[in-house]
Amino acid sequence: MKKHYALFLVLASIIAACSKSNDVAPDPGTQVAGTYEMTNIRYDSAGITLYNYPLPLTVGSESLSGTIVARRDSASVVYATYTIKQTGESDFTDAFGQLKIQGSSAPFDLYYQTTKVGTADGKNFTVDYTFTDGQGITYRQVFSGTKSQGN
Repeated sequence: MKKHYALFLVLASIIAACSKSNDVAPDPGTQVAGTYEMTNIRYDSAGITLYNYPLPLTVGSESLSGTIVARRDSASVVYATYTIKQTGESDFTDAFGQLKIQGSSAPFDLYYQTTKVGTADGKNFTVDYTFTDGQGITYRQVFSGTKSQGN
């Protein structure tokens, strides 16, 4: 009987040890990395919204859509690009560049050099940045996306 009890205790401790979760949450770079389907694109000039399109957008036989791809470079950095697709036109791809991820939990702030340019939480990704040209005209571009399924 003592042998059965001892065996039971050994098995119970093994099961208990195996059931404990020692999983570590993925780092911010891993959480943010992935492909996002664009849900909105906006462009302002001198405080006037020139366009603000929910995506994908279809008008007749014409369509406009896009993706944002965030590649993990390190635990706190992603390299982000975007691609705009329009019916009858070549795809347009450009880079946001290396974005530093700040914050210990989602939602994270995204920085280009020392300027905050967006947020990401692993499901949604937004870049919202403003710049001023040599003539003093201020522009604003906003790109938003939702992470693709299985990504």
